[in-house]
Amino acid sequence: MQKHVVERLILENSVSITNIEQLAKGYLLNCRAEGKSPKTLAIYEMVLKNFLWYWHQNGFPVQPQEISPIQVRQFLWYLSSETNRWGTGNPRTKKVASQATALGYYRTLKTFFAWLELEQLIEKNPLVNLKPPKAEKKVIQALSPIEVERILGICSGKTNLDVRNKAILSILLDTGLRVSELASLTLNDVNMNDGSIIVRHGKGSKQRVVHIGTKAQKALWKYMTIYRKSESNSLLVNRAGEPLDAVGIKILVRRLGEKAKISVHPHKLRHTFAISFLRAGGDVFSLQYLLGHSTLQMTQRYLQSLNADDAINAHRKFSPLDNLGIK
Repeated sequence: MQKHVVERLILENSVSITNIEQLAKGYLLNCRAEGKSPKTLAIYEMVLKNFLWYWHQNGFPVQPQEISPIQVRQFLWYLSSETNRWGTGNPRTKKVASQATALGYYRTLKTFFAWLELEQLIEKNPLVNLKPPKAEKKVIQALSPIEVERILGICSGKTNLDVRNKAILSILLDTGLRVSELASLTLNDVNMNDGSIIVRHGKGSKQRVVHIGTKAQKALWKYMTIYRKSESNSLLVNRAGEPLDAVGIKILVRRLGEKAKISVHPHKLRHTFAISFLRAGGDVFSLQYLLGHSTLQMTQRYLQSLNADDAINAHRKFSPLDNLGIK
């Protein structure tokens, strides 16, 4: 926690900080001081902006210590039931928010009020005993073997871009890297002798090592040694030989999917890796490391995508009695 955030806000605004709107600004200032990512900050800012709009529209108390759990529950109900939210006329607000969106709002608000409590600006977080909205249990979808073969087939040409694109798809399918992690790889991160790749995530202070199999190694070797033409140290480059960023990779994967007539994005390739890994007999703890998940709970979502056939096939391979070696 960065110190003196509230005191700094008081000096900047020359007012006494009791208004919930000013405290929201203080919270965002604190998050920036803690080094939250731009994406996280944008989400927090959007949630608090909409929260404050609703508060003003309904004449709720602007003093944080007067906000009640019932009022917060009313806000979450509005979010999940209203089909014309925030008075913007935005087409995206013409339908009720999903359970996942409502849960995201709940978590952001709970964190905000927890910060107010920690700063001793309120006595109790009004969301402490408020149950979170139930999250939708979506079964994560992966590409089928036929779809994988089809999209790789789109890159069967012999141009520089075809070879590069096949290398990109092969790495994503064989490692489950996040698109941001793939875009940040350098030539020094790849060891073609053993197929290992050093992956940096977060803000660069954390890293893990993943491995690619022989097919992905072949695709990457072909790209790196024969077709890659660039002085850049970035592993992936565009037509001009400049680093290919995450946005470019996302667009590329979607376009390849359109050519193959399948719906695909980089994260779906990550899902495909995870589910295929589990189906091949990989364990969830190794998968957690390979995916770079901070908690096992995040990784266990992939177990929900396995079905009865997967369980039967796993039993054939790992039958306890058969593997005892007795006659």
